[in-house]
Amino acid sequence: MNFIYSKYEHLLDSLKEKKYCFCNYANHEQFQKAVILRHDVDFSLEKALKFAELENCKSIPSTYFVLLATNFYNIFSKKSYEILKEIKNMGHEIGLHFDEKRYDIANAKEIEYWVKKEIDILECAIDEEIKVVSMHRPSKCILENDIQFEKVINTYSKLFIGEFKYLSDSRMHWRENVLNIIQKESYDKLHILTHPFWYSNKEETMRKKLIDFINHSKSERYDNIKDNFRDLEEVLRVEEL
Repeated sequence: MNFIYSKYEHLLDSLKEKKYCFCNYANHEQFQKAVILRHDVDFSLEKALKFAELENCKSIPSTYFVLLATNFYNIFSKKSYEILKEIKNMGHEIGLHFDEKRYDIANAKEIEYWVKKEIDILECAIDEEIKVVSMHRPSKCILENDIQFEKVINTYSKLFIGEFKYLSDSRMHWRENVLNIIQKESYDKLHILTHPFWYSNKEETMRKKLIDFINHSKSERYDNIKDNFRDLEEVLRVEEL
């Protein structure tokens, strides 16, 4: 499947056509034929918002997992808060995207400790209870153990990786033909992970997407400085960058 918005919309339409019920990690048992849509927000909240809008137009709910330990966005900034609020107001759920490499973790108990710490922070930031966590670049400890957290659902638990058909577009690559699997109705339970960052209006290579993102960060940094530095234009002009 190509990484363009129209193809993702086609995926959503295919799921609807095959009568899959769009559910979340807490209510999936209510449906015999269910799909959970999971989105890991690694780099851009703006791209996540675009996905949320596409789904909202089709009355489809999903779950967006956001990072605390990242240099790419700040969930406490006004801009980020407003994006997350808009995503929530569309009926989507916000979860924690946890990067265990941020910490010196030795075992599952320590993972649970830091997950709880970050959930407390995220709940404070967005004024909403966090009920689910997904792992960023999960380690062998995560993948090889059916880790259960108190009061928080782990998307990498045996249930969602083993009993659901798990499909992922990690590193801009679908390892299986997701559209064929949907069309053939081979599985009653689907768990589909996408990364909104990779999608755009037209086909682009991974290289092009990354270069554009890096270049765009320059103008974002200029705007952020301008908001916090009086008369910036007297010191620095945009065309100089």
